[in-house]
Amino acid sequence: MKKQEAAWAAIALLCICWFKALPAPPMVSHAALRPDPLPAQRARSAGQAFFVDGRNGSDQNPGSEKSPWKTIRHAFSHLKAGATLYLRGGVYFENVYCALAGNKTAPVTVRAFPGEQAVIDGGLREFQEAPGEAWQPYPTGGPEEYRSTRAYPNMRDFVGAFGDSMIGLQTYWHAMDLRGASELSEPGPNGDVKPLYCGPGLWYDRKSGHIHVRLSHTKLQDMDNYRSETDPRKVPLILAPYKSVPLHIDDARHVRFQDLIIRGGGYETVVMTNGFDVEFDNVIIRGGTYCMRTENTVKLKFYRSAMYGNAPPWAFRGDSSLRARPGRKTRDLARLTCHALWVTNTGREYSVHAFPANDDWDISYSEFTDSHDGLYLGGIGLRFHHNLVDNFQDDGIYLSPMYSYGPKAVLHIHQNIFRRALTTLAFGGPEDTQDRVFIYRNYFDMRGKVNYGRPSAQNPKPGLEYSRVIGDHGGPTWSSMLFYHNTFVMVAGTDSSMGVLGHLKKGFPRKVFNNIFVHQLGLPGLHPAVAEMDAQADGNLYWSPKSDANLATKYFSLYRTSAAFANSKKIYAPGFDRHSLVADPQFFSGGDDIRLKNGSPAIDAGVALPADWPDPLRAMDKGRPDIGACPLGSAPMRVGRDAAK
Repeated sequence: MKKQEAAWAAIALLCICWFKALPAPPMVSHAALRPDPLPAQRARSAGQAFFVDGRNGSDQNPGSEKSPWKTIRHAFSHLKAGATLYLRGGVYFENVYCALAGNKTAPVTVRAFPGEQAVIDGGLREFQEAPGEAWQPYPTGGPEEYRSTRAYPNMRDFVGAFGDSMIGLQTYWHAMDLRGASELSEPGPNGDVKPLYCGPGLWYDRKSGHIHVRLSHTKLQDMDNYRSETDPRKVPLILAPYKSVPLHIDDARHVRFQDLIIRGGGYETVVMTNGFDVEFDNVIIRGGTYCMRTENTVKLKFYRSAMYGNAPPWAFRGDSSLRARPGRKTRDLARLTCHALWVTNTGREYSVHAFPANDDWDISYSEFTDSHDGLYLGGIGLRFHHNLVDNFQDDGIYLSPMYSYGPKAVLHIHQNIFRRALTTLAFGGPEDTQDRVFIYRNYFDMRGKVNYGRPSAQNPKPGLEYSRVIGDHGGPTWSSMLFYHNTFVMVAGTDSSMGVLGHLKKGFPRKVFNNIFVHQLGLPGLHPAVAEMDAQADGNLYWSPKSDANLATKYFSLYRTSAAFANSKKIYAPGFDRHSLVADPQFFSGGDDIRLKNGSPAIDAGVALPADWPDPLRAMDKGRPDIGACPLGSAPMRVGRDAAK
């Protein structure tokens, strides 16, 4: 046994060295925003093993290592509790249905073979494997327009991406926009805009069944433009039919997915319904319109994985926003291009599968990036920690409730880094909520800009907007929230709390304790006096590099002699912000290292918090609590796939 283990270790080391020595394949389209990871070197699992090889296998084989099956779909019909299915390296052009059933002590595992990259792809293989034969010029269309060589009749639509960089293609709703002569928004007839080219993309002609593509360059000011290959015959493209679902997990139980890439989804890349004890470990999900839709699933683990959207860097929020509302004469432009990463549903009363509600989810050490919207997490018993949330043209995380009956949720959002989202924490929808959300030890870096407004003929500069912490869509009730031990850095905010103490409603408590709020352009006015609305705030540190000693001294002096401060003692005995201060927190560096230096005024300056408020760093924070996400002596904050132990 020891000799076998030594042999496998030697082989793994050789594989690592070999893969590291290989040059990265040249990008024909554009530099990748989120490159695929190298093949994993995970040791083989114990227990019964089966194998699939899409190039050399046959579904008539027994599924052994020497005689593997060919398709995952066939393999899934033969797996039982305790089995491990190894996918040999390659791309599996399949839509896989998974209702596998392991048990608590013997789950079913589906994984890549050690040192090999296995990809489940729901796209049409000819556009990746033989693009030179898949397209032909279409001179009667727009500039640099091509049409698929063959027809694909009676389809609904297609969603796509560059096959090398995985940057998304716009799915145009109208041929006029694919063929548009301008990238600048200009008023057109009937209150709409003139034909508008939004970058490389597709349009499906339902009359002929042909797919049209245009890869013309973009030429916007101050943008990461598309400047590469314009002939689709020279670059692989991932084109997925609207209803392509590469992985549908349906009432699967005790199943593990490991070391995989899943891509080529149309409307949805992964669908999971009524799952129990399902785990993703080192799985990259590339989004179509959505990366994953999940409902009625209990005990879900998403670890060391990623959901990467396909929003291209030359696209704007308005390109994929809802424009064709009732009563408007405006048309949608490219609304199928990654609308959101993760959407959660739960059964309604009229549904046969109304329960179980989504519950007991752990999402950790993962990455969620590059989309219009991010994750819909409201209404779930959930732990969301050590994740990177970055680059959303609209909302980062929705905390809206998903149902109006059944068990109320408790959400824990901690030790994450949030960057570049127009609204990082968002609320929307008609449901009232009794959910309780704990938000602690996070770093909200709101200094980045997002692609908000497409430039116009009158103003050709792109509309880039700074990120904000929190907001809503139309005034829904915000959940009861506890913000404590977070660090917020923002360019400019409307009030000192960056909106965290906004939009209050009686009966929905908001508690804001021991947070650092840094405003780059100047410290705005104190957040409004909101004591009568079940709000409490204390032990916070407010600062701006443009503040001075005079402001630091006077910031709270007037407020603490006011009637509002006296009134606040009715619900918080010391009084609202009684122990808060204005001071330079003295971070470890001017970059992203938000640890506190020795001598920081944030050390031992917070207020004691209830013992039942979870805090993974409480034991190391000696003395009175330090203010902010990282107490003195803590390790640098690390999130995402590479930070996992």
